[in-house]
Amino acid sequence: MDIQSLRQKIDASGKKVSALGNEYIRAKDEVSARKTLVKMFGEISQQTLMLGEGIAQLDKNQRGMK
Repeated sequence: MDIQSLRQKIDASGKKVSALGNEYIRAKDEVSARKTLVKMFGEISQQTLMLGEGIAQLDKNQRGMK
């Protein structure tokens, strides 16, 4: 996957995490708040994986330049 598409996915994921954070703040009860937290942590995990892929791709590109 190229860096540009990863950047777009990471940006979209960041917006989703932000929206989930707002949903968490507005949660009326503990059960819905916990469900939102689970979704948020899942999205953060996906974001972390995409960041790792981006770092690996940048490293690969940099090694190819040498």
